[in-house]
Amino acid sequence: SKLLSRIIAPDIDEHDKNLAQNLHDHTYGITSDPLTQFAVVLSALIHDVDHAGVPNFLLVKESTRLAGMYDNKSVAEQNSVDLAWDILMESRFIDLRRCIYRNTTELRRFRQMLVNTVLATDIFDKELQALRKTRWENAFNTHQCQHTQMDKNRRATIVIEHLIQASDVAHTMQHWHIYQKWNERLFMEMHLAFKNGRSQKDPSENWYLGELGFFDNYIIPLAKKLKDCGVFGVGAEEYLIYALENRREWATRGKTIVKDMLEKIASDQNNSSSQDGTSSHPHRESHQSSSSLGSPKSRTRASINRDSMSSNCDSILVAFPDHDSARP
Repeated sequence: SKLLSRIIAPDIDEHDKNLAQNLHDHTYGITSDPLTQFAVVLSALIHDVDHAGVPNFLLVKESTRLAGMYDNKSVAEQNSVDLAWDILMESRFIDLRRCIYRNTTELRRFRQMLVNTVLATDIFDKELQALRKTRWENAFNTHQCQHTQMDKNRRATIVIEHLIQASDVAHTMQHWHIYQKWNERLFMEMHLAFKNGRSQKDPSENWYLGELGFFDNYIIPLAKKLKDCGVFGVGAEEYLIYALENRREWATRGKTIVKDMLEKIASDQNNSSSQDGTSSHPHRESHQSSSSLGSPKSRTRASINRDSMSSNCDSILVAFPDHDSARP
């Protein structure tokens, strides 16, 4: 919600009699569309629902039921949307649904935004990455810049995708202690997967270099694109500065931090063994219990047809209303 609140029009005169229209145009319709704003916030809340603690490629490798259910594509993300959507459609939330959308058209647009925004957090799917890259080039290439409704929809979709992606890794663009807190938790999660036999690779072997590569190849370019979108004001510059500072700090202290995290794991294992009298066998807790790995209740099919959304780079554009038809 912090990033969403920073979508502004810095060069617009507050006393302009056409302020509302200009703000709507500058932000590609996002600021004057409550349905879009709610869909983005809800997407942030649900995007990791029922996460199994391991990345998609491991779910696919383990041939889980979910992986087969979603054709091995964006498994965790599609599962999260399905679970959240099923709950939202329960009878107890009928009043909430009436507040979200008024008709079938708005329902379809709301679901389209929800699906597209959550799937944007799957940053390792090469097909989706290629589509996003093409959309960016089409939308923000100054030589091809147009002012049609399709172009506005394309830019709005890109802004939302980058907003949710930045939110998903927001710890890398904040103060060092926040970055380090969540970096450690992710390391512990991945190390647990290794300990339990779900991953064959010890994350500590490449964690230091992996973080540097993540900053160089994803975080810093993402922060720069937030700035290039032109709608986040000075906030985008702030995120870029923090990303660069955290990258420099990690380059200096990262190796020591990885060593300290391994020592913490060893200490915790020793304490646990002495208390319960058991050994810390790496497969003692293999295949952790998670509803993601079991039967997804009564759901027997994917409710998200991702293939139909990926046929071309503009097939999942969010359709934004013009200013006059946007809800007040």
